[in-house]
Amino acid sequence: MWKLSSPPDPPGNRREARGFVLVLVLFMILLLTLLVTRFTVKTRFFLRQTEIYAHSVSALYLARAAVSIAKVALVESTQMASQNGLNIISTNQPWATPIINYPVADAGYVSGLIEDEASKFNINMLTGTPGGAIDPHRLIQFTRLFTLAGANPALLPLISQWVTPAPNMTGPPGPYGGFTPPYRNRGGPMDVLSELHQIAGMTEASYQALAPYLTVYTPGQINVNTASSLVLQALDPGITPAMAQEIIAQRPFLTLSRFQGVVGPAIFSDISGDVTLTSQIFSVNAVGIAGDTKLALRAVLSVNGMQTQTLSYRVGGNRLLYQIDALLKNAPPPSENAPLIPTLPAGGGFSP
Repeated sequence: MWKLSSPPDPPGNRREARGFVLVLVLFMILLLTLLVTRFTVKTRFFLRQTEIYAHSVSALYLARAAVSIAKVALVESTQMASQNGLNIISTNQPWATPIINYPVADAGYVSGLIEDEASKFNINMLTGTPGGAIDPHRLIQFTRLFTLAGANPALLPLISQWVTPAPNMTGPPGPYGGFTPPYRNRGGPMDVLSELHQIAGMTEASYQALAPYLTVYTPGQINVNTASSLVLQALDPGITPAMAQEIIAQRPFLTLSRFQGVVGPAIFSDISGDVTLTSQIFSVNAVGIAGDTKLALRAVLSVNGMQTQTLSYRVGGNRLLYQIDALLKNAPPPSENAPLIPTLPAGGGFSP
């Protein structure tokens, strides 16, 4: 019998079918390639983000470790001086030796610099009374400091106004009432130096020029064993640049009478209440480096015998990192007579 059947496909239809299948396969390969590429890019992105986070955490712990080691160096410095019958803080002690890119096992590197806050003028000392009247003696010193640093001394009355309690507590007084938005003066001592940014007329350039020489943490006396040439000159108009360099060359002073022998009785009589040979307040500027991540940290410490207390602790961004990098770049070289490594627990030291 004859059976009905479909006629065979013409050759052209078979070629079209094969072409369609080939296009479909190529499309699927392209789609899979795009999916794999996208997955690979995302995976690499997340891996990079994870790596950055891990480096950030490592850099933070490295910087925090530097603060802990700085405490040991400061305590050891004071203990070493005390064992020798001295009560001084000077730049030939272990704490004063900066470290640059010190390797910490395989975790990364740490850089650090300790500053004696008593080597700076406390800006809160400008006013001599709770009512806010400017201390004439301090006014001379701050006027000279501002002039030497390249800042406008006309800012001083505005700073005094900022820390003075306002007589009218119902509205923003002085020049700040006209600002947008208006705000009040502080009406008391500054807690952080960056409050100077809020002073009317204070520019960023003036703040940066003054910041290395000002503090808000100390009782107000200047440690002549650690003060810079500019701070020494600001203590009294009679201290010339040449005399300031002579003071630095003669350091460390073990007694104030020896310091008096350099500046003379007349100058010493004027500033005897403003100077000291010791300090209890220090700032630690640290940078932790892990991979290609850098993190800056600044802590202010109070050191009393074997006890240390953290007064301020700031983990900063690029601004603080730039400031600390500049400090490290301009840090003085270690003293030849300075012991470089304090006695520390096994595993590290603040000074290389």
